[in-house]
Amino acid sequence: MDHLTAPTLSEILDEPIIVALMNRDGMTAETLRQLLEQVGRNLRDREDRLAA
Repeated sequence: MDHLTAPTLSEILDEPIIVALMNRDGMTAETLRQLLEQVGRNLRDREDRLAA
């Protein structure tokens, strides 16, 4: 990982501490990706409604 740029989501999800926390909480990387995609869609929808 290049420390001059922000890590990608994949890089973050591959970090051992993140993997350990997800395992502890019963979360998979795919489930977390889906959650983040849904949150992003909800935020875009909200911005669209406010802009209208």
